[in-house]
Amino acid sequence: MAIDPVCKKEIDEKAPPGGKVHYWEKVFYFCTEDCRKAFRRAPQKYAPETAEKKAPGSTYTKRPDDWFT
Repeated sequence: MAIDPVCKKEIDEKAPPGGKVHYWEKVFYFCTEDCRKAFRRAPQKYAPETAEKKAPGSTYTKRPDDWFT
């Protein structure tokens, strides 16, 4: 089970009702489309530890496919 980063509900990774988002090489699962949209508007608010790990000096380059659902 995964945890929706917006509302903190448990989500079945195999069938997330709100879909999923790839962000900084990590997959986030959502209970509703509204939670997914909230995350996409401000991902650093809901996954700050992920954004901080990709701080200056990182060799990772953000690609458009990071937002594929």
